[in-house]
Amino acid sequence: MMHYTEKEPQPMMEARRNSAHEVDSSTEIDAPNAARVFTAWLAEFSAALDKGSEVELEACLHPDATWRDFMAFPWDFHHAVGGEQTAARLIELAKEWSASGFSVSSEQEPFVSGDDIMGFFDFTTNDRVDRGFARLVRDGSRFVAFTLQTQVEALEAFPEGTRHRRPEGKVYGVVPGRTRWADDRHKETSFEDRDPTVLVLGAGHNGLALAARLGALDVDTLVIDREARIGDTWRKRYASLALHSTVYGDHLPYLPLPATWPAHTPKDKFANWLETYATTLDLNVWTSTTFLSGHYDEDIERWTVRVQRGDGSIHDLHPRHFIVAGGMFGSPRIPEIKGLQEYRGVAVHSDEFQDGTRYAGKKTLVIGSGVSGHELAHDLWEHDADVTMVQRTSTYVVTYQSYHRYWSTLFTEDMTLTPDFADQMTYALPNERVDEFNKELVQLAKAADKELLDALESQGFKLNWGPDGTGIIGAHMSGKDSYQIDIGASQLIADGRVQLKQGVEVAEIKDGTTVVFTDGSEMRDVELIVFATGYHQFWGHLKPVLGSAAARIDKAYGRAADGEYANTWRRSAQPGLWFGTGFIRMARFYTRFTALLIKAIEEGIEPMDPETRKQ
Repeated sequence: MMHYTEKEPQPMMEARRNSAHEVDSSTEIDAPNAARVFTAWLAEFSAALDKGSEVELEACLHPDATWRDFMAFPWDFHHAVGGEQTAARLIELAKEWSASGFSVSSEQEPFVSGDDIMGFFDFTTNDRVDRGFARLVRDGSRFVAFTLQTQVEALEAFPEGTRHRRPEGKVYGVVPGRTRWADDRHKETSFEDRDPTVLVLGAGHNGLALAARLGALDVDTLVIDREARIGDTWRKRYASLALHSTVYGDHLPYLPLPATWPAHTPKDKFANWLETYATTLDLNVWTSTTFLSGHYDEDIERWTVRVQRGDGSIHDLHPRHFIVAGGMFGSPRIPEIKGLQEYRGVAVHSDEFQDGTRYAGKKTLVIGSGVSGHELAHDLWEHDADVTMVQRTSTYVVTYQSYHRYWSTLFTEDMTLTPDFADQMTYALPNERVDEFNKELVQLAKAADKELLDALESQGFKLNWGPDGTGIIGAHMSGKDSYQIDIGASQLIADGRVQLKQGVEVAEIKDGTTVVFTDGSEMRDVELIVFATGYHQFWGHLKPVLGSAAARIDKAYGRAADGEYANTWRRSAQPGLWFGTGFIRMARFYTRFTALLIKAIEEGIEPMDPETRKQ
């Protein structure tokens, strides 16, 4: 129970005492009680907003409450921490953006989770249909919001072309000069007589999900990719690769995975699914197309993007919006090593290596101890190779079981929420609170995985716990890939079946096949070296060919000064330039907001450059 001091303002004390969502402390909260309490809480919450009363609104919130908003109010991402700050900010923005019509969600009823009540609610703001989520916790005899999240769901005047608004397809009746669907699709995809409104670079899950969202909003979109087939960025990776997420959270917008889909998706199957997704949703994609350069004209707010098609032809496209959805990483990074050019074995980056079937009985060296390094060492060992891994620094390790036990609790075979509602709960906390939560989860996983981790350390393997103890999520946010989700390789190292060289680099290769390490030790007769040494940052590769348009972008992804994602899924510092990257779940969640904001810009609801609003 929270205790309030005599210094607390009297009106707030009265608001707390007279709350309509009071519950006797001995009352067990079941589904009917949860619905009643949540409905009463929402009524008080809405009334406080209508009156513009910070005191009454703060009475609906826990003192440590947080709020995270995804474009339901300003067309950006923002958050507040603490009940007082949340109440003040909500009152301000609710008035500015005309928040109204609060009602309990008709699609998802409130439910009980542990001792808390989880509920969703609908409302509107200027031009938008929105949805909120609140986690209510006991505060003495009352329930108050500890977590609050709001997000835009649709543009009121421009709904998505789904369900009752789906495309007609073949129009029945008499249509003079009727064209055929295949011919229409060829014309749409060719862009021979028009420029796309949006050009997306990258036909991975981020780019295709964005194209699907934009297509549903009737925004003319073209996706380009340098590979010959959609999915080749996955299809060409090493044979043993599979998604580390599970099927329950891997759905893309509008097209869920079938009920027969395997729990652990092999990379070739996922590659084929991306191709199927693009075909099924009628996405416009040019494959075998290389991005050459881009220039943004500030006066006409339009790009000139030069691309080269597979037949060698050069095309200049003039989209209003250019979205970089090519992932976080670009070209493979291979360290410079003396004698590598004279090496008589096979030296290859993990980006090109396929499998270990040719290396039975042969001495192999894997340089790098992230996910790829572990999985390639695992594959080589399973094919009877003599495997040594070089761990140059340290690695965060979590078992596959613990990763999903602690980080995927909403996404299971028996999940009670649809992915749409589960996503909203997943992204309800501000990142600073997510960091605190991740630190707790890292410690829980550490305890659960203690036997394996102790065994790894006994072999000399060096562990870390992610940046400031935040594990995989923190590592990913900082652009690092020094983590390992174990599906077997860590146990091989712990058992000594995969040998380890820790804290060293390769100094040189001499006599054609002898690897010399920086500690002076040598490894003779090495027949294969795999560089699992990561990739150069994609933005660093792209920046030079975007000219002055890139000058305003300090980084893409990672944290911005406001604690949200830097230049990603939201307006970037350069009008007309957008970035989208991250996990599959992130793509499903965040593409909604990017697409709706672009649609709002195209319909004149929002300016291309928000600075023009201030002038």
